[in-house]
Amino acid sequence: MKNLIQAFAAMILLALPMKISAQQDPMVSQHMFSGHFLNPAYAGSHDYANITALGRKQWVGFDGSPYTSYLSFDMPVHGKNIGIGGIILNDHIGVTDRSEISASLSYHLKLGEKATIAAGIRAGETYYRAKLTDLTIWDQADPVFTSNINGKILPIAGAGIYFYTKRMYAGISIPNVISYKPGTALNLASENIPMLERHYFATAGYAIPAGKNLDIKPSVLVKYTPLAPVEFDYSLNFFFYKTLWIGGTYRSGDGVIAMTEYQATKNLRIGYAYDMSLTHLRNYNSGSHEIMLAWDFIKDQAVRYHSPRFF
Repeated sequence: MKNLIQAFAAMILLALPMKISAQQDPMVSQHMFSGHFLNPAYAGSHDYANITALGRKQWVGFDGSPYTSYLSFDMPVHGKNIGIGGIILNDHIGVTDRSEISASLSYHLKLGEKATIAAGIRAGETYYRAKLTDLTIWDQADPVFTSNINGKILPIAGAGIYFYTKRMYAGISIPNVISYKPGTALNLASENIPMLERHYFATAGYAIPAGKNLDIKPSVLVKYTPLAPVEFDYSLNFFFYKTLWIGGTYRSGDGVIAMTEYQATKNLRIGYAYDMSLTHLRNYNSGSHEIMLAWDFIKDQAVRYHSPRFF
């Protein structure tokens, strides 16, 4: 157990501010309500199964702006301390499209009566394609842009650690430990694809009781990619009457986000986020929109509220 705690602490330190490159992995704003998207160790961390669907249109009005959609499923295997899950994802940016399908497996170890630490892995494949001939280029003779990438199937393998109690969580993850950048460890050389960077994520949050009908949940997400600035999402959400979340996020070097989530029925949650850029890009787009639908397979609301850290 001591070794597990030391390993977890070491991985958290790895996610502290360092200098990183532009984000290639999809970015979503409601990550605190869909933890499995970032970390395979999250799978099975609740006593019920969940299906989450999310669609995000970034920088509306900006030609070639990113569009991301994904479907996530996870559930515990009762009596086995195991969680399982899967993700189907599509990410479109400019002339490129990337589709992924992966499966997750996690193991959850109790640390006393109140805390649990989980380790998880994910494996799958990504299908990458790019219409490079649609680009406007200066050097017409550049061989890189004379033909399209009509489909590259690449393996993906990720890992993560997730520590949680009734009211708090913290985790670190690498959605894909396989790099396609020459000279890096675990590199797979492949012709005619971009140098895909390895991404690192660290998350933490705490649900603070502030009255009978109010919880306050501060949370943070740290995103790190080599050779680009470290990015932080600082979020603060308020949970009213165990029904309605209202909050916002400040994303360093980017913008601000307003979000809400409504518990429409015992099982159905509906979330929405609006991003407004604070950079020069705000002059060329009307913001980003993100919609999330989540279905929790629970029979008793008390099961959900037993864990105010929630999602």
